[in-house]
Amino acid sequence: VGNTTLNIQLGTKLKSTHDTEGLHSRLTNYIPSIAENKQSASLSMTVPSESGCIEASVSLSVDDKTRHWFYARQRTEEERAGSIHKTEFGGGSVNRTVKVNNGRNQDLTLDETSFELVDCPTALSTKDFYAMQDGEDELREKYYEEVKKFVKNKMGCDKVVCLHTLVRNADGNNMEGGGVQGYAGGGPHTDADAVTADEVALTSLQDGKKYMRYSYLNIWRNISEEPIENDHLAMLDERSTVKPDDYLSRDVSGFGYEVSQYGLNARHASNHKWYYFPHMCKNEAILFKLMDSDWTKNGRICFHMSVNDPLVQEKKSRESIEMRMVCYWEKAGVDSMPNKENMSADLIQRPFEIANTVGNINNASAWELSKALFWRVLGYGGATATKASPYSGNPEDYLEKFITVVNTYPSWPSFATKWVKSQMDKGLDKGIQQITVELVNDQMGFQKTKHFETSEKKEISDLLLSNEKYMEAAKKHFGSVI
Repeated sequence: VGNTTLNIQLGTKLKSTHDTEGLHSRLTNYIPSIAENKQSASLSMTVPSESGCIEASVSLSVDDKTRHWFYARQRTEEERAGSIHKTEFGGGSVNRTVKVNNGRNQDLTLDETSFELVDCPTALSTKDFYAMQDGEDELREKYYEEVKKFVKNKMGCDKVVCLHTLVRNADGNNMEGGGVQGYAGGGPHTDADAVTADEVALTSLQDGKKYMRYSYLNIWRNISEEPIENDHLAMLDERSTVKPDDYLSRDVSGFGYEVSQYGLNARHASNHKWYYFPHMCKNEAILFKLMDSDWTKNGRICFHMSVNDPLVQEKKSRESIEMRMVCYWEKAGVDSMPNKENMSADLIQRPFEIANTVGNINNASAWELSKALFWRVLGYGGATATKASPYSGNPEDYLEKFITVVNTYPSWPSFATKWVKSQMDKGLDKGIQQITVELVNDQMGFQKTKHFETSEKKEISDLLLSNEKYMEAAKKHFGSVI
């Protein structure tokens, strides 16, 4: 449905392509033999027609005046009992049917729509991408250098910091926290909200220079030698959103991370314009914005989702990789760069810590509530009201958390993996010891042990270093860089 068979003579100028070389690049994925004769080969193939589109039922958010949340991981019963969030997701939602149009041969550019299809060849094979995601640092650096060179030239920026990669296929499991995961479900979303993106841009800078703008980007590509047949990446033309109505805050908790992002309001669904790029090959990529600090751009942040065409019955499973990075400009039209002062960073809260605090209050006895109120009236406890829970007294309570953190190593950002390598250069045992101590010190507050006493942190570190399961995970991941 929506397809047509075309007889194509290479070397002629075609309305449906950007140029002959671009057409040749895409067709090479279908019939390798044409690579030897760009100007004279001819063939018959099926491609989506210009008018073809996918109709899909998607879950859209509803502004029900609550803070929405989603747990992209399994919680323990104890964790659930101690939280105000009793379900794995919260906030109003409705299903709507949307049309996702063929974006090829359309004027869709990054600064206008928030996404763009680009020709971006790679020297890595399909096997290389999986090996990279499994911890092959040499391949990772090779891909990072490819992308940095391309993006700096495309964006005209002064600096690119590559953060991390994620491979997806049909067999991946979103709940395991590993380097290969399944397709991103849950409906349209952005990967970050404005504050989260600002935090990422600041923590990713380590050179001490002054920059005026950042753009938090994702580059997404097919890693298979075969074109993508289904489960496409769909993007929303940001010019069709209604601001600020369409941007609904949502908090997501996954393995080793917590992030705030936007869900898409269903209120103006009939106005939204969605696009995908059919039959994407390995030498093409989609650049889309997770946030651009420059508020003068029409396209600043991209709602996206995986979309399945129910009319395609037989298909090869999609294999793709996405890589997040931050671009920085030393000079820009406006100085839109965040800093701790203009962000009022000291006042930023952690939503899931608040959920756990309120959950514990709901479960507290009358005496405990009265005692808390007594100390609050006297002026104590206000500054720590939303901090993580105090040390439980049993280091084993934190064992599984840190094993999970270590097992997410394949998805750690590049600066973190470089730091791991620098520690492991000291030797296997000493390197793991130093890394474990720093993880428990928790300077960024991710593991909720940041505010523990030094002696309490030492108890947890000692337990981890003596635990067979933890050490097995640490040697597997950290030991691989030696």
